[in-house]
Amino acid sequence: MCLWKKKNKRRCTVAVSPAFLALLLVFAAADRQRLLVHILLAAAVHEAGHAAAVHLAGGEIALFRITLFGAEMRIRRSERLSYGREILSVLAGPGVNLLCALVLGRVAGALDWEAGYAASGIHAALALFNLLPVRPLDGGRIFYLLLCWRVEPVTAERAMGRIDRAFLCAALFGTALLQGM
Repeated sequence: MCLWKKKNKRRCTVAVSPAFLALLLVFAAADRQRLLVHILLAAAVHEAGHAAAVHLAGGEIALFRITLFGAEMRIRRSERLSYGREILSVLAGPGVNLLCALVLGRVAGALDWEAGYAASGIHAALALFNLLPVRPLDGGRIFYLLLCWRVEPVTAERAMGRIDRAFLCAALFGTALLQGM
């Protein structure tokens, strides 16, 4: 599955899938507006927010994997975080993107900087998309952790399955409505 793996001194495995690299090449070839750099920077800032929060919460990342569908971090099993700390760690990614969106929007407005508006919008879109309450997005993880905090993980897992299916149905219905317009 992994085209490239690296183990650093802290024993964090980094893996990049070939599908991600292929998608990156296709996007780079078709990127006439030069948005790829902004998108990659927004994604890097997002993941750095998660990593910094995990580190501050006392955890250590064992795996960082980049796939066709995004990035995934796994914390060492021996260093599991409490529900509250994990929720804060998950919120850190979208939080950093929203902060960047606000700062870039202000700077772009002050300097009449068109690329700054684009970067601000990309950060905001990434943050809001990741807060959708479906797995494997951050919002789905947060919702699952909140459920686990209140009920047994097995019950939370069943509830999340229903929520995922309901959201998918709503998204498909909304798409069908938009297609009919």
